Amino acid sequence: MKRILLAICVIALSLLSYGQGSNERAFTFAWLSDVHLNSFAYAEDDLRQSIEDINANPDVAFTILSGDVTEFGDTKEFYLLQDILKNFRKPYFLIPGNHDVNWSENGCTMFDKIFQASHFCYDWQGVRFIGCGAGPSLRMGPPHIPREEILWLDSIVRATPAEQPIIFINHFPIDQDLSNWYEVVDILKARNIQAILGGHLHVNRAYDAEGIPAVIGRSSLRRKDPIGGYNLVTLRGNTLEFHERIIKTETRPVWNTIHLAPLQEKKDTTYYRPDFAINATYPSVRETWKLKDVTDIASQGSIDGNLYVYTNTAGVVHALNAKNGKTLWTYTTGNKIFSAPFITQKLVIVSSCDGFIYALDRKQGTVRWKYNTNYPIVACPVVTEGTVYIGSSNGKFYSLKLTDGTLNWTCNGLQGYIESRPAVDKERVYIGTWGAMFYAIDRRSGEKIWEFDTKRGRYFSPGACWPVVLPYTRQGKTNEQVIVLSSDYFVRSFHPGTGEIFWASDEAKGRESLGFSPDGKTMYVKGIKNNITAADISHGTYTSLWNTSMPYESNFIPTRMETTEQLVFIPTEFGVLHAVRTDGSGIAWSHKISHSAITSLKNAGKGKIIVMTMDGTVTCLEYPL
Repeated sequence: MKRILLAICVIALSLLSYGQGSNERAFTFAWLSDVHLNSFAYAEDDLRQSIEDINANPDVAFTILSGDVTEFGDTKEFYLLQDILKNFRKPYFLIPGNHDVNWSENGCTMFDKIFQASHFCYDWQGVRFIGCGAGPSLRMGPPHIPREEILWLDSIVRATPAEQPIIFINHFPIDQDLSNWYEVVDILKARNIQAILGGHLHVNRAYDAEGIPAVIGRSSLRRKDPIGGYNLVTLRGNTLEFHERIIKTETRPVWNTIHLAPLQEKKDTTYYRPDFAINATYPSVRETWKLKDVTDIASQGSIDGNLYVYTNTAGVVHALNAKNGKTLWTYTTGNKIFSAPFITQKLVIVSSCDGFIYALDRKQGTVRWKYNTNYPIVACPVVTEGTVYIGSSNGKFYSLKLTDGTLNWTCNGLQGYIESRPAVDKERVYIGTWGAMFYAIDRRSGEKIWEFDTKRGRYFSPGACWPVVLPYTRQGKTNEQVIVLSSDYFVRSFHPGTGEIFWASDEAKGRESLGFSPDGKTMYVKGIKNNITAADISHGTYTSLWNTSMPYESNFIPTRMETTEQLVFIPTEFGVLHAVRTDGSGIAWSHKISHSAITSLKNAGKGKIIVMTMDGTVTCLEYPL
């Protein structure tokens, strides 16, 4: 409350001073970035000592923290951060970075709850500081500013007087590595943008953001140094100066200077902007329908006959006619959704970050029942034989009756939160977590049967891949295997009953994205570089069939691949869908949907596939058979 009242008073004073001559302006602010609380043992100490150092400096008016304030974005980290930031005796403003939202067990909800918003607008001595959040939310992939943040930024910039200087802050550098950098630049250039500040790269560096002076700031972490540091930024007249401050030790000489200038004096440089020229190369592939949501789509969609259901980060469940894209119904939950729906004969099952698992009427979208887990839930449900199975973010796994949502059992003590969809056979249910664990749970009792630990920590977890149970034939006998791909680059096959590893391979260098032929005999792995690998798994062994090079440099998104007998569909980070021939002879066709990561692929019948991208684009492609 103290921070809010102080900020209001300062803004009121700044409004009185707005319009003063630029030569009269003189103030300094502290700039911290990439705190990564809970990463290294010294991260907390570096932050606490930075705050003490800033409090002791009478020249510092306020502080900006430009993202990656925590390591994993979980609830405990944010509460610890809040407690530490209470030590500030001056205003501070912070925004989330990719570490605060990519692995968030609370579904990216706690930052807003604790710190009130993922963005800020702050006026000081006639200068407007605007900061907005970063993503992608709960998704690997290229840097991305969420759709809702883009819309907020546009509204704030439009409301800014044309002459008022703007300094923009985001976690990411505003360059070609950011999927929607061009939207940000176009919005900022509509007003008097003077500078852009960002972090992410942990170094001090100046660069050009298509004609806008831009700066990357160092991490507050000490790394190999005795103590950490940050930047002191001084606006004096028409000059913005950057000094590196080593905590309680020294303020180093100016390492970068920006000379503020009227917008009309800036000269644009030429960056690559997205174009869709590739679509003209394959004119036989066309969009039969297309829509644009007002927010991000981070989950995968589901289809059953003519019903297509998807969710978004505004917490809305959308049911569409798969043939024409027309809305059949919508239902709004109490918070963001990252869960892929599961469609049954009468119901649509979906979870929300409001903590509930919902059963919605398939035809009308009305609530038939809901179950409260009392914690944000991002996991994807699966339904089999009248039972709903779903993981959670609080170390639990649930079995519910499909008819009314009553609890059958809860399996407790799972390490790490769950985001993926379980695999099920007649006796067990299988799920991976972001605690580097993979579990087999008894379907009847909820008891853990076996578990597997990658032993490489959270970043190397089977947390995003949807496991599968597939048959294999060996010596005339048919049995089953459980397959999952972990972010340690290994795809593994387990014995369903014992957890014994039949085979494991990191040949394809994939992280989480798998696909399987319709008969289940061939597995496709999307590598993180520029390759797609096919392997024969039909005999309980891994036998490489072919490896095809792809026309991109990297591809980290975990989106599942879809397949037909002739094609395997490859989702990419910048909105291009590639259809690769299953005989390994290369690409049959490519089509660009948007310039954002493809988050979902669903076969929609012969020669049709529904594609969704992070920026809210949903489209149905028709392609030649």
